[in-house]
Amino acid sequence: MKNKILLLLFLILISNSVSSATISGTTFEWYSLEPLDNVIIEINTTPNQTIVAEKGNYSLNAKEGNYLLKAKYFENNKLIYETEEKITIENEGNFIVDLLLFPTINENEYLIDDFNDSIFSPEELTIEEEPQQTFEEIIAGLVLLLIAIILVFYGARKITKATTNLETQHIGIEEKYFEIPKEFSKKNETKEKEINDEIKEEKKTSKKENTETKNINKELKEVLEILKNYGGRLTQKELREKVTFGEAKTSLIIAELEEMGKIKKFKKGRGNIIILKWFT
Repeated sequence: MKNKILLLLFLILISNSVSSATISGTTFEWYSLEPLDNVIIEINTTPNQTIVAEKGNYSLNAKEGNYLLKAKYFENNKLIYETEEKITIENEGNFIVDLLLFPTINENEYLIDDFNDSIFSPEELTIEEEPQQTFEEIIAGLVLLLIAIILVFYGARKITKATTNLETQHIGIEEKYFEIPKEFSKKNETKEKEINDEIKEEKKTSKKENTETKNINKELKEVLEILKNYGGRLTQKELREKVTFGEAKTSLIIAELEEMGKIKKFKKGRGNIIILKWFT
C-alpha cells in the first residue's frame, strides 16, 4: 500500500514538472515606476501559491490553464497598493509579466493628498494680496512715464541726426580719396554671388530639416495625447492601431519617448505595455 502511494505521488510530481511553465517579472510603484519591495504575490493554481517579491522580483510555476495573478503591498498592516492580471498558459516556457501596483480605492484620496502635500508647501500655496494704488499715485506714475517718453524721443532724434551727419562726411571722404578698381569690383560681385548661392542652399537644407523636425514633434505629441486619453496605459499593439502612421514609425517614436523619459515600457508575455509617466 505504501509503495502504491509513493508511486502515485511520484507520477504527480513528474506530470507537474513536465507540463509547467515559469511566470516571472518585476513589481513597480504606480507613480515613481520604481521596483516595489516586499510585495505579496498570489496565483490561484492548485494548490494556491503565495510568495513575497524580494527587491521587486518574483517567479512562479504553473501548468497550462487560465489563472488570476494578484499582487498586494502593505504598510503597517494596511493595504496600500494592489493589482491583478489574468494569465493564460498554453504551453511550456518562460512568461514575463511585470506588475504595476495602483492605490486601493479606499486609500486613493488619502494618497493623492499626501502626494500633493509632498510637492506644495503651505507657503508656496499662499497668495499675497498686492496693496491697491491710490488715484494720485496712478496720475503721478503716468506723468513720469510721459516725461520719460519725451526725453527718450528727443535724445533719439539728436543721436539720429548726428549719426546721419557722420555718415555723410564719411561717404564724402571715401569718394574723394578712394577709387575702387573695376576688376576688384567684379571679383567682389562674383564672390558675393557665390556667398548668396551658399546661403540659399543652407536655407533650403534648414527648411527641410525644420519640416522633418516638425513632423517628428507632431508624431510624438500624437502618441502622448493618445496615451493620455486612454488613462496613460496601452499595449504597444493597441497604440499601433490608434496612431496615424505605420508600425516601424510607431516603434521609433516609442523608443524616442522612452529615451526622453516621457514613457516607460514594460514587457508582458510576447508584447509590451506602454505607460505614460504623469509625475516625474
